[in-house]
Amino acid sequence: MMTAFSRLFFNLLAVAAILFFTTRAAAQMSEPEKKSAARAAYLEGTKLQDEGKFEEALKRFDSAQKLFDAPTHVLRIAECQALTGRLVEASETYELLARKMLPPGSPEAFTQAQQQGQAELPGVRARIPSLRVTTKPGAQQLKNLVVNINGVTMLNDVLGLARPLNPGLYRISAQATGWATPQSVDIPLAEKEQKSVELTLVEGATATAVVAPPPPAFDPYEGTKPKPTHGPTSTGLLFGLRGGAVLPAGSLINGVQMADVSKGGAGGGIDIYGRVAKIFLLGLTVEAASLGAPSTTKNATGTFDATLTTTYFGVNVGVLPNVDAVSFIGDIGFGSRSFSSTLKSGSVVTRESSANGLEFALGAGLSIPAGPVRIVPRVNFGVGSFATGTSPNPTTPPTAEGDIPEKDRATHTFVFLGLALYYSLDFGSKPAPL
Repeated sequence: MMTAFSRLFFNLLAVAAILFFTTRAAAQMSEPEKKSAARAAYLEGTKLQDEGKFEEALKRFDSAQKLFDAPTHVLRIAECQALTGRLVEASETYELLARKMLPPGSPEAFTQAQQQGQAELPGVRARIPSLRVTTKPGAQQLKNLVVNINGVTMLNDVLGLARPLNPGLYRISAQATGWATPQSVDIPLAEKEQKSVELTLVEGATATAVVAPPPPAFDPYEGTKPKPTHGPTSTGLLFGLRGGAVLPAGSLINGVQMADVSKGGAGGGIDIYGRVAKIFLLGLTVEAASLGAPSTTKNATGTFDATLTTTYFGVNVGVLPNVDAVSFIGDIGFGSRSFSSTLKSGSVVTRESSANGLEFALGAGLSIPAGPVRIVPRVNFGVGSFATGTSPNPTTPPTAEGDIPEKDRATHTFVFLGLALYYSLDFGSKPAPL
């Protein structure tokens, strides 16, 4: 039969063996295995965060970071800390991420995570409340002063300072040799609040035991929680259609107003934008419109049908500050516009002319996300001059295609007012762990 000493020795030996083999097994985990496990934990955490289960997500991100040090893990940890009201901890985690030195050749996801953390940090800092605690009599007049907050002793060095704290309910008491607060004081602290409390100690009073108070009846940071987001990817594509009204103005050539030859009509376009560096756009656009005819046309008699069209082909550069949020979109461009007019009497063409020229374009609108689609009410303004054509002057007979003399060239404008629907396609993905 084993003696008590033998049983104790055997148990200690068994525990030592378990610890030895567990440690050895962990030590034998290869770097690829650690990265794979970290990736799995990160992906689980991302899913939980998207579902609003921030506490569980935080545990997964913590596990991922312990297995593999990555800025993407640190960013998610900071976000979940902020989403659970741990603003002080989140601020410090964001600071750690901002100061992290990335080695040369680090993945783009690491750089994006650090940049996003730097952008989110000021918002978290602004949400942190503070509490200034003082005593009466003052700390220098009391011996062995102890201030207790939620059951934890507060360092006397921070007395009188506006101490950053997380939102919540704080129960505070104090005691010193021969002095104490007769009862504790409860201070609710909401986001962004800056409060001060003076603890009055009474000589001869008995200190009361302080334990952490129950959760507050209010949510101290409700309504100001940031939505979990990682912003747009660095590159992407916007492509789609737009439709609306096209309004001509200005002069076709000197002495001939656009109003003399055409009126506004319906038009549409195809736009393709490549998005780079998150916010900049490089694009191609095609616009076509069927214009209306004026009630009378010079140098044309009898009954006739008029067909007037205009097309524009151009390239442009622009800016879209945030493709994933309601945002301004604007661009400038350069291209070629053509204008054609055909008069028919029955099936016989009685007059046909055209004009072509260069045009500068300016566009602006408002991008409204709706899932993968962006709804964009917008206006485009083009200004240019027709330089070639087949006698666009309605008062002279048609001529062969040729240059319009300099003296006859004039400035025209075309304005597009309408609605665009763009499909947004991200290249790459939101910051990934590895």
